[in-house]
Amino acid sequence: MKSRLLAIMLGWVFVLAVTPVFGGAGRDRSGGVTTIRVWTDNASDKALRDQQVARFNEGVGKEKGIQIEYTVYGANYHELIRNATMSGNAPEIFRSTGEDIQRFQGAGYLVSLEEMPGGQEMIARYNPGDLMKNSQVFDGKVYTFPYSMTTFKLIINKDMFDAAGITPDKYPKTWAEVRAVAKQLTDPAKGQYGYITGLQSPWVMRSYLTMPNAINTGNTGFDNENLRFQFSANRIAVEAVHGMVIDGSVFPGFEGLDADMMRARFAEGNIGMIPGASFDCGVYNTQFPAKCDWLPIDPPTNGPGAPRYRDFVDASNLLTMGVAAKKNPEKAMEVFQFFYSDENLAELYEAGLYVPFRQEAVGLARNEPAAKGFKEFAGVPNPAISPASPENIVQVEGLTYRETLQRILAKGYSETPAQVLEDLDKRYNDAVAKLGGQAEDYRMTADFTRK
Repeated sequence: MKSRLLAIMLGWVFVLAVTPVFGGAGRDRSGGVTTIRVWTDNASDKALRDQQVARFNEGVGKEKGIQIEYTVYGANYHELIRNATMSGNAPEIFRSTGEDIQRFQGAGYLVSLEEMPGGQEMIARYNPGDLMKNSQVFDGKVYTFPYSMTTFKLIINKDMFDAAGITPDKYPKTWAEVRAVAKQLTDPAKGQYGYITGLQSPWVMRSYLTMPNAINTGNTGFDNENLRFQFSANRIAVEAVHGMVIDGSVFPGFEGLDADMMRARFAEGNIGMIPGASFDCGVYNTQFPAKCDWLPIDPPTNGPGAPRYRDFVDASNLLTMGVAAKKNPEKAMEVFQFFYSDENLAELYEAGLYVPFRQEAVGLARNEPAAKGFKEFAGVPNPAISPASPENIVQVEGLTYRETLQRILAKGYSETPAQVLEDLDKRYNDAVAKLGGQAEDYRMTADFTRK
């Protein structure tokens, strides 16, 4: 009897332990109110998003019997959402990376917008060229929409630059100059270092290295016209960061830093330079308020006379619909439309949190963004929208390109960075060859040169 009672008690402990994390899909708490769960890892806009969600819950939500349960997760988000989808506990609406969308829709974890009430009307708001194959469209169906444009810069600690006598005309413009300035700013006795990166968040290698470096390569690692991977085109940038590690100019212990940790460290004011994206405006203004005067400047070039391409930007998606949304499709779609509304995006634009993809949202803004750094990040004339790459579907032998770049920077190879990158190209292009006709889905001809 005692053992049976103990088993029952342990069972209830388990239920109570897992319920706050997953809960029930579209559950009705009381009085006919349906809870629609929304999961994301977008932490930089959390304060304003919470206000918007609260207004919805007290207004439209109360009228229509909808309660949004909005949750922002940290560094473990991608593992959590993958586990939740596989176990059938994913929320109605959640953020998915491009890699996850491809994986989830193939496994039946996502619902296309065509299947949802009002989905066709939302699709009609976008021009045909806005929705790209393998970014928003998979197997001919739309699963998400571009929400904002992510632009890329190099962020400098102006206080450290001023103290070192580095005037604006001497700000680094090339990778060689970045390395030289990083060495000049480094003073371990004062706990000051010229540069910082982090190796615990794989996306850092793309968003903070290959993506901004596309101004030097004309692509983000994949040549969509010739269907060839070209990671070795980033050699000068990789060698520069690798060289800063060897110089001792990179903050020590960077191998154990994730993205938030490296950004929090920069915000403390003892790091000279950090690569940055437009979403970092929210990071350094609200999430980790910077204790230094910081300024976004253009990403470094390869040097005088080297080709210079247009600034590449990411058309960032916001949310996808999980299969749980089909239990309450009208209410789930009401919430999805709320998050994608131009009115909400205009408010986020005014706060300097997003560069809107839809210019209609910019037109609704009542004030120009005053957030520090936003003007510089938004000031990207004639950007090139980064096309999709087959990097997430090729079966590569050995380490992925992100893992390879991480290992290079951690001084994990006896070979030179150039040799490692050459081998990386070969491994990826061997994998592309095995795709056959499937690779044609990624073919795109475009002129990314600056006119």
